[in-house]
Amino acid sequence: MDELIVAARAVHFTAIALLFGAPLFRLAVAPRRFALGGRAARWTEPLAAVAALFSGLGWFAGVAAAMAGSWSDALTPDILAAVTQDTRFGRLWVVRLALMVAILAIQAAAKPSRGRDVALLGLTAATAASLVGVGHGMAGSGRLAAIHMVADMVHLLCAATWVGGLFFLGLAVHQTVKRHAGTEADSSAELDALRRVLRRFSHIGYGAVALLIGSGCINALILVPQPDRLIGTDYGRVLLVKIALALLMVAVAVVNRVLLTPPVMRSGSPASVRTLERSVVVEQGIGFLVLAVVAVLGTIHPVP
Repeated sequence: MDELIVAARAVHFTAIALLFGAPLFRLAVAPRRFALGGRAARWTEPLAAVAALFSGLGWFAGVAAAMAGSWSDALTPDILAAVTQDTRFGRLWVVRLALMVAILAIQAAAKPSRGRDVALLGLTAATAASLVGVGHGMAGSGRLAAIHMVADMVHLLCAATWVGGLFFLGLAVHQTVKRHAGTEADSSAELDALRRVLRRFSHIGYGAVALLIGSGCINALILVPQPDRLIGTDYGRVLLVKIALALLMVAVAVVNRVLLTPPVMRSGSPASVRTLERSVVVEQGIGFLVLAVVAVLGTIHPVP
């Protein structure tokens, strides 16, 4: 049961980050008339929406089985009604299910446009922020609970911005690598577009990372108020793994921005673009590992 919940959470978090990152990239990062081509760009969003829906169903099934005590009783009407109506997770799950269905409907029915992207960004932001109600984001009481909830929402949205947006940045860099062998005019136009993408993503990234670190510190202080709990509890030890991976991701991001991006901005040589692409892939991989650790962290109670 726990294994299914962890796996479902990991897939769900990744899918939501990609769904949020796609319209954000098109609206705030990509220049006008800049389009990502290739199979990955076409299929990432619909596949992520389907993955979010089915991983959400798997998550619900795991919670139902845990409540029932066995898989045989997990899908009985009484257990399904109890989970859906009597738990905060179940009530919120119904709302989140409706959001995911709406995202799929817009993807299928609406033609690509700025209005479509605004609608998708709003729906995916609401879906990401609503995860605050299915983890530890509601811990605390009174004013502390409100502060924690807001901090956790900010943390979730900033994580989706960084991890989800980074995926599409990687596609943009890869697209430039593939097209660099074209005519000189085409190559120059592609590089100019990539430079604008890198500049805009850097500006968004600075804010997202700063807010991510600040909100993460608030969450940690609320959930782990005593330093010895970082070592003495399962939650604290897993949190340390998450922090270590997040710091590694920040380090790679700094290398990308300070060492690898300037050569692309200056000369745009094929070697410099390929080097940046490899480093972005590494940063993205660490980001997905962080989401996997978060999937485990949410199943552990902070208090021993």
